[in-house]
Amino acid sequence: MRATQFVLNAAKKKSGLGIPVELTPLFVAMGVALSSGVWFTYKKFAYDESLRITKNPDRSQLQEVLEKANGKTE
Repeated sequence: MRATQFVLNAAKKKSGLGIPVELTPLFVAMGVALSSGVWFTYKKFAYDESLRITKNPDRSQLQEVLEKANGKTE
């Protein structure tokens, strides 16, 4: 008995990414986790007044530490 053309077409591998549907919740959860991590990190660096990176250079002692490490003292 020979298979019909319809059965042969159904058995062919479909094109596309080939990602199982069961992994969709995993990708969604990882996307939400990554997005929230980026958002909260940006929010911390951009709006936290207690950080002394670039917005409050007067309160930072970075220059003094670097001079001390290089052997320069005032």
